[in-house]
Amino acid sequence: MIDRSTPIPLYFQLAGILKEQIRSGQRAVGAKLPSEHELCEEYDVSRSVVRQALLSLAQDGLIETERGRGAFVRERKVPITLIQQLDPLQEGMAKAGFKLTTRVLQQRLIDAPAHVAERIGEQKAIFLERLRLADGEVLLLVQNYLPYSRVPELLHYDGLETTSLYNYLSSEHGIVVTTGKRFIEIGKVDAHVAALLELEAGAQALFNREITFDADGAAVEYYESWHHPDRTRLTIDLYRNI
Repeated sequence: MIDRSTPIPLYFQLAGILKEQIRSGQRAVGAKLPSEHELCEEYDVSRSVVRQALLSLAQDGLIETERGRGAFVRERKVPITLIQQLDPLQEGMAKAGFKLTTRVLQQRLIDAPAHVAERIGEQKAIFLERLRLADGEVLLLVQNYLPYSRVPELLHYDGLETTSLYNYLSSEHGIVVTTGKRFIEIGKVDAHVAALLELEAGAQALFNREITFDADGAAVEYYESWHHPDRTRLTIDLYRNI
């Protein structure tokens, strides 16, 4: 149950309770979760707490919300671990013979959504929204969230259309991304993402979430990206230890 005597945020506690119910099978795949109103009454929390908890579950891929119908438990996805170098996208694209260009759509200070603040360790974040194009064709939409306290100067930097974010962080702030964790799945795009990727709303696209860290283990950024399904191919190099 919710423990109000601890400093742990209420939404985080509620999300943990619901996650355990899903993982234990108490709430089966395809089952509908109680409504926001029902969850408010059952756990004696505000609607904003419930919404933050449900958003956290959705970001972790445990539930899917359908407008007008509610939230449903998603089928569990099998985790397949891959190892990939953290090279700037531009370098990888150049090696493959593509010219990568960038359009910066948003670059502003925001109050980070709960699931983002949880990952980057603070409430204030610099939000970047960038459209990446390969040979002039829309390839992917990237939304980055960086802890404001670490790189406040980024808010006014105007070179992200020609300089990679990682190169900027390294050269201007001495921040080097060394490790990260990436989650890739197929998801449905909303109207905003669909318009930018030139897709129909509700179309399926490769969806990527990632959190990166520096050598000290401090979070550098959290980001989400959607890749155009007709212009993306995932290649995995395999090897076997013998």
